[in-house]
Amino acid sequence: MSAAAVRRAPRRVVIVGAGMAAARLAEELRAGEPDPARLSITVLGAEAEEPYNRIMLSHAAAVSGAAGGATPVARLKPAGWWERHDITLRTSTPVAAIDRVTCEVELAGGERVGYDHLVLATGAAPRIPPVDGIRSPGGGLAPGVFTLRDAAGQIALTAHLAAHPGPVAIVGAGFIGLEVACALAAAGHDVVVVHPRAWPMNGCLDAGAGAVLVRSLAALGVRTVTDARATSWDGATLGLDDGEVRCRTVVLTAGSAPRADLARDAGLEVGHGVIVDDELTTSDPAISAIGDCAQHRGVVSGLVAPAWDQAVVLAARLSGTDPGARYSGGTRVTRLKAHGLDVIALGELAGDVYGSAGGDDEAVEVTTLCEPARGRYARVDVVAGHVAGAALIGHPEPIGILTQLYENALPVPDDVVSVILGRAEAVAAQTPSTMPAAAVVCRCNGVSKGDLVAAWTDGARDRDALAESTRAGTGCGGCSAAVDGICGWLAAAG
Repeated sequence: MSAAAVRRAPRRVVIVGAGMAAARLAEELRAGEPDPARLSITVLGAEAEEPYNRIMLSHAAAVSGAAGGATPVARLKPAGWWERHDITLRTSTPVAAIDRVTCEVELAGGERVGYDHLVLATGAAPRIPPVDGIRSPGGGLAPGVFTLRDAAGQIALTAHLAAHPGPVAIVGAGFIGLEVACALAAAGHDVVVVHPRAWPMNGCLDAGAGAVLVRSLAALGVRTVTDARATSWDGATLGLDDGEVRCRTVVLTAGSAPRADLARDAGLEVGHGVIVDDELTTSDPAISAIGDCAQHRGVVSGLVAPAWDQAVVLAARLSGTDPGARYSGGTRVTRLKAHGLDVIALGELAGDVYGSAGGDDEAVEVTTLCEPARGRYARVDVVAGHVAGAALIGHPEPIGILTQLYENALPVPDDVVSVILGRAEAVAAQTPSTMPAAAVVCRCNGVSKGDLVAAWTDGARDRDALAESTRAGTGCGGCSAAVDGICGWLAAAG
């Protein structure tokens, strides 16, 4: 059958999961094929909530706890949006099994839903470290222990903090753990972070950055205990392999694991996650996978921006707008944005600047600036004239241009120190007037300066309107200042 014939045929796309990747996929599918008679879209979510912004859960939990009441999650779509766009959204609807022979999914209650193409967007589950007493006799988490991967976890944590406002222990110092820690500290809680490695965010920062980060966290009221593992919990004390933390609340942020059980039980190829190719297709051509559950070229991203990129590619293929669309992988950009703390990591650092993998490697030019007392650290690794990796703490000035240089593989100016310091002659490319139209402003949503200019021309004349039109700023929020700057430039230009 030709691609055109496939394009005309009625199709049923069923999406399992109702997280941020699933919502973006459904939106892009309907934009690609507005006629529900040609393309029906069904989203099956296990949670009671409509799709919401998971990135904001730590903030919502902290604000709710400080206010003494529940703050609702930030829904991705306004009330009635799903109905208006002829997308069937079913919440509180867990999927129990996939029948690949009949092309149906079986719901927990026994109902079956047929599909022509099935998309797994089941996300990831929090990892529960092996700590004595961390689980209740029934297998759930013990009283006082929480994860923060979904709205239910946020609601439970909020209620507990209201009843037990004492110290909080965070187990795990990745970027999610530190976001939670900073949010709770800003809300007035005494916070201790326990991490088994030598420094926080060790997967993307070097030792120098880690040391500055520990000092910066302390200035925000967050104490960090490194090289320590949690070993026991009794409801009032979190035991460590060398010491203890007295607390009434423990939040587990020790990583996550792709939810791949459905795929595995259905006989699909599964590694760390559900294995997909560049078409985002699994070992069954009628089934795709995107987001935190998908493993592409050996990588499970765990970040929202690559998940949304995958959603755009898959929607183009399934709706017929671009049957040849392919996903080749995303760049590594991790940003921790908390009150009083700005950390960004790009790419991959070559190694310790003073070790054989860094400073002694003549192929890698390493530039570092370190001001621990001011909470500032910057390192940029350059290979063959291009940014290979960077780590920045307390240096917001060069983030825009370094991200552009890294993501677009552009040549790095000779004076890297000037770039880090944000000097005008080195960062002219990031000013609104000289920034290339193709420069990405909102990485979470892939929104370029050109997209913002086009939306402004179409009548979106402030940041809220631009966000509604382009989605800029609706992910992590780290691009808000850049969007404001472009708004000001466009307004001044008339």
